[in-house]
Amino acid sequence: MSNDERSAPAGGAAPRVPPSAAVQAEYWGEPETIRPHLTAQAPLAVLDYWLELRGTRPFPSRGQFNPMAMRRYLPNIFLLDAAPDGSFRYRVVGSLISEFFGVGNPSGMTPEDVFGANAEVALSPLRICRDGRAPYMHTASASWLYRDRTYVFYTALLLPFGESDDAVDKILCCAEFLSEEEAART
Repeated sequence: MSNDERSAPAGGAAPRVPPSAAVQAEYWGEPETIRPHLTAQAPLAVLDYWLELRGTRPFPSRGQFNPMAMRRYLPNIFLLDAAPDGSFRYRVVGSLISEFFGVGNPSGMTPEDVFGANAEVALSPLRICRDGRAPYMHTASASWLYRDRTYVFYTALLLPFGESDDAVDKILCCAEFLSEEEAART
């Protein structure tokens, strides 16, 4: 499958080359465009909650997000600060995500700290979500970070948050993983 076939924006922009061959498909833009590509339960539930919070705004504010409303999915969720200088920093990281990252609790760390030479795989989607002020999702092989993990595939959904409609200052991410055993059954 070519990169053009597995990478599609929700609007009129041209497809892009993903930052890693591990990315199997990626979509961004309006939630209605992303929803048909989400099959994992946690990202779908988090997208529905985000849509409820958003109302008529382009995206909700962080203050509207109640973690207890998503308590079932908290292990799958992480929140990043999107700083005005363009950098990102992990603020809160669920236990399943911390396990996948393999660095203990990455709160306070940057994607560069966590992923080193592979940081662009994490940074590129964050930039698309922040700059486009719209949801982003991808499915990928965990091969770029595998490091003897149980998981081999994952779906990640990134959702923008901001105090004003003009700028994204937080990005909420929800990931769902597929183990080798689960992949063998599908």
